[in-house]
Amino acid sequence: MVLFEAFSNCSLTDIARRFHVADKTVQRIIDEEAAKYNYHQKLWLPKHLAFDEFKATNKMSFIWGDGDRHQIGAILPSRTAYAITKYFEGFPLSVRQQVQTVSLDLNAGYINLVPRLFPNAKIVVDRFHIVQMVSTALNMVRIQVMKGLSKRSKEYRFMKREWKIFLKDFNELEAIKPTYHTSVGYYETTVNLVAKCLDLSPEFRAAYEVYQEIIGAVRKRDASALAAALESYRSLGNRMDQSIKTLKKYKRQVINALRYEYSNGFLEGINGIIKKIKNTAYGYTNWNNFINRIFLERVWFRAKSSKAAA
Repeated sequence: MVLFEAFSNCSLTDIARRFHVADKTVQRIIDEEAAKYNYHQKLWLPKHLAFDEFKATNKMSFIWGDGDRHQIGAILPSRTAYAITKYFEGFPLSVRQQVQTVSLDLNAGYINLVPRLFPNAKIVVDRFHIVQMVSTALNMVRIQVMKGLSKRSKEYRFMKREWKIFLKDFNELEAIKPTYHTSVGYYETTVNLVAKCLDLSPEFRAAYEVYQEIIGAVRKRDASALAAALESYRSLGNRMDQSIKTLKKYKRQVINALRYEYSNGFLEGINGIIKKIKNTAYGYTNWNNFINRIFLERVWFRAKSSKAAA
């Protein structure tokens, strides 16, 4: 019963109090069970890896997983290039040469380590991160345009209150039937309202258009369209320049995101579970205890998901 409670997100102290045992007894049970799932072998790696990071204690930690089975491979207390290199170099080169893809975020500092550690692997940038980069840039361009408007103007109020509309696929916006928008105080189609705002700045319109081209290419998994959008882009003198420059710098890895099914998205879900574990315990001071609890709850979460699917 102690183990069953440990599988769920209950604090160590609560479990110990419930079963009238010492905290150390509960921790020992957790450690023994977690050891069954937290393998420390260095003789095999999945063909498709996924990398991510999360804030563990007072600094960022590194996590990798199996891109096919969506299981945790290992969690390192540090995300530094030295720590990651030292860990993976513990695997024989013949094993690392079998890795085919590595999925990660574009801003990951360890992206340049991949070719050396996994010489035959393709880097696959996470698709969500591509969209996130250009949507953040478009938001900043929109805000810059708003700064030049009167706060009483209808365009300002529309861009401030209904800013999410600018991030939607343009083809999904209402173009025929007018609806009432409280931000402007009258009936109008969403397409016309967006167009009026884009007319305020040629740079805003250009940033919006390239944003639409990129999210459309990602949604359709159209590598050619994405490549064309990046190559045809011309500097606008705003934040979109920086995002496009980064995407063009890693163009091959970005294009791979549309050619392969893999991503590191499942690690984001695991990171959410880790955050809950940490919050329940009000933080962990012992790294090993923290890691064992993560592996234990992850096993419980997978078992629960499997039963629900069945």
